[in-house]
Amino acid sequence: MPIETLPERTRPTEAPKTVEKPVDDAERQLQQRHLAALRRFRVYLSVYLLSLVVLTPVWVVTQYSIQDGWPKHLSTRSRYAGDWDPWIIWIALVGALIVGIMGYRAYLGRDSGRGPT
Repeated sequence: MPIETLPERTRPTEAPKTVEKPVDDAERQLQQRHLAALRRFRVYLSVYLLSLVVLTPVWVVTQYSIQDGWPKHLSTRSRYAGDWDPWIIWIALVGALIVGIMGYRAYLGRDSGRGPT
């Protein structure tokens, strides 16, 4: 009974060479500034989300204890039972504005290389 052998695999003598484009210092600095802006944006976004996760339960507990029950509606005067003060909304809106500005600067700003110059 004949034994069948597998053909030998041939190996290339050398790997194909890749051509790298030289990066000048100005482009490298632009890339570093862009990466720094992206990191800064991620930090702002993380702090914003973490602060909302912490402040929202604080707001609920304080309003529930002050107004003796669940909200019937939001009111800045808070004279009647069931009126909750919506201070958390202002914090959320200001934080969202700051995060939006940082996101614009990181992804569409001058240092991103994609936006207006």
